[in-house]
Amino acid sequence: MSIYRPLLRFIIFALFGLVLEVFMSSTVNLIFHDNVNLRGHTSLWMIFDYGLMGILTPYFRNPMKAKKIPFPVRAFVYMIMIFIVEYVSGILFHKVLGLSIWDYSQFRYNLHGQITLEFVPVWYTLSLTVEKLYEWVDKASWAILTKEPEGYIPG
Repeated sequence: MSIYRPLLRFIIFALFGLVLEVFMSSTVNLIFHDNVNLRGHTSLWMIFDYGLMGILTPYFRNPMKAKKIPFPVRAFVYMIMIFIVEYVSGILFHKVLGLSIWDYSQFRYNLHGQITLEFVPVWYTLSLTVEKLYEWVDKASWAILTKEPEGYIPG
């Protein structure tokens, strides 16, 4: 079961992330471009970014919760984690694979066009959900894999 639980977290986080990105991009198009068609977009390459968050989260969450680090501070750590994953994957996608998934070069406070400080409020807000999503997904994956909702141990 040890490999299946993180794999299930990877898949659920990846799907959640893709749906959230489509929802957010369609909402941005509605608000800023008066596009009432509500068409959102993403790239299937983003599966790796979102799924990786499902794998990395327990390595940060579990020690921070054990040390009773306040939730807003943990959310800040998750935000930094989002920036790191976005930066590294952006470099891999753009520079190594030649893909253009996103480009933040037009933003004032960008780093190599891969991340931008203008997104701090967005990523911090999203990071507030990371821990709760992880807990829900991990508990659900435990129940799915063991077929027993009782005896859940955070992993």
